[in-house]
Amino acid sequence: MKKKVTIVVVIVLVIVLIAACVMWRIGGVETESALGDHQKYVYAYVSLIEGNEVTYMEVDESVAKAAEERVKEKAKAEDGAGSDSTEQSGQMQMPPDMDSTEMPQGAPGGMSDMTGETVTTMIPVGVTVHTTSDTTTTFSRLASGDLLKILVETDSDGNEIIEEIWMLQ
Repeated sequence: MKKKVTIVVVIVLVIVLIAACVMWRIGGVETESALGDHQKYVYAYVSLIEGNEVTYMEVDESVAKAAEERVKEKAKAEDGAGSDSTEQSGQMQMPPDMDSTEMPQGAPGGMSDMTGETVTTMIPVGVTVHTTSDTTTTFSRLASGDLLKILVETDSDGNEIIEEIWMLQ
C-alpha cells in the first residue's frame, strides 16, 4: 500500500514539473515577443567584431528565419545520423583579406536580401547574449559570420542601444 502511494506521488510530481516547465517556456516566448514603445528587433549578419564594437549588415526577417530553420534541420539530421561532423554548425567564416563591409558568397539569402544598411555600434557591457542552445553568455562569444536577432531600444536622445542579443546561427 505504501509503495503504491509513493509511486502515485512521484507520478503526480513529475506531471506537475512537466507542466511547470511548459508554462515557463510559454511565458518566456510571450515576453520575448512583447516589445516596448521604443524597442525593435534587428536581424543582422556580423561582418566584423573587435572588443565590444560590432559592425553588421541588416537582413530581412524572413532571411534570418529561413537560415535559423536550416540550422535546426541540419542539427536534427546530424543528431539522428550520429554524425561526428567537425563543421562549425553552419556558421560562415569571413576570409581574413575580405573587406568588413562585403558579404561572403554564402551569406544568408545572398546580397539581394540585405537591407543595404551597414551599422557599426558598441555592445554595452553586460548585455545578455542567448546562444542557439538556449544558454546565456556575453558578447565575447560573438564572431564574424554570426546571424543575430538584436533587441534595440531608442533612448530619449534618439540613440539606439542594444539591449539583448539572440544568436540564430
